[in-house]
Amino acid sequence: MSDLKQYFPLQNVLFPFVAMAVVTAFLYFAAPIIIPIIIAISLAYLLSPVVSLLKKLKIPHPVAVILVLIISAIIFAVIGYFLVVQASSLLQELPSYWNTVVEYSVKFLGVYKKLFPQAKDLDLNSFQLKDFSGITKYLFRGISSSVSFISSLVIILFLTFFILNDQEMLKKKLIRAFGKSESDGQTVSKILLEINQQIKSFILVKFGTSLALAIIFTIGLSIIGVNYAYIWGPLAGVLNLIPYVGSVIGAIPPMILAGIQFGAVMPVIWVLLLFVVFQNLEGNVVSPKLIGDKLNLNPLAVMASVMYWTWLWGAVGIILAIPITAAVKVICDHVESLEPIGILLGGKRDREE
Repeated sequence: MSDLKQYFPLQNVLFPFVAMAVVTAFLYFAAPIIIPIIIAISLAYLLSPVVSLLKKLKIPHPVAVILVLIISAIIFAVIGYFLVVQASSLLQELPSYWNTVVEYSVKFLGVYKKLFPQAKDLDLNSFQLKDFSGITKYLFRGISSSVSFISSLVIILFLTFFILNDQEMLKKKLIRAFGKSESDGQTVSKILLEINQQIKSFILVKFGTSLALAIIFTIGLSIIGVNYAYIWGPLAGVLNLIPYVGSVIGAIPPMILAGIQFGAVMPVIWVLLLFVVFQNLEGNVVSPKLIGDKLNLNPLAVMASVMYWTWLWGAVGIILAIPITAAVKVICDHVESLEPIGILLGGKRDREE
């Protein structure tokens, strides 16, 4: 026991937990400030290649940044408006779809009662819906949150502009701020370069593959004839950003709707095959080939980080979990006292070393 006390003093054991608690509390209460900054940084990574392309066409840097942001805002606004219209139409027809599910459940319960007469009676007809007449109350109650959402988007837009416009200056300031000596400056520069490479490759590849999957699923569901394919396709693309489980969750709504809509098994099978084929192609061939071993994280660390950031920041945390964890790992790898954490987060490359 004395040996354990010698090598593992109480303060050394407690310090990481106390530090984690303090950081978690800070991230939770400062979320309204930190989340827009991180989203803006992620958008800057996405839009930076387009800005670089415009600069090669002899367009001044500030003008290129403004053009990219305006075009991106217009594209997102058009897509958002179209999705809202589709979602509004879906809400109107949702009671009929729900009632169809209830009817199937009643029939299944009738068969079950014949097989097991001693089972308790359940009146599922009471679960049927007529309309969503009360939905307008909730929509009006959400006006303040909608205004808050729009103001957050404007803030993110301005933050993205400043990050894109001043990215070189920001890099130099970070090196000067944390690099007190020449060797420290080189270390900070190396950390920033590695973080930049890992996050940039992940964000660009993940966004590109998710966008491609959204288009493929939308076209595929439209060919099969599933209603509201323009909702399920983009939804599956967004859910693909969630590691491991997102692809499964994205396939469930169109499969259920296909079964209700056609009242047959084959359309459900076609939808299932569509998702299985292209999601496996993306997850096992395309993304690994494009990212390679740049994102050196093990699956357990990925799932734990997703759970942590989801609990902390909700839906935004799910999307940002992996880039943040990758950045934390790079920092831990270059700070001696934090190296054990970097090893725990590491993937195959760390084991090979």
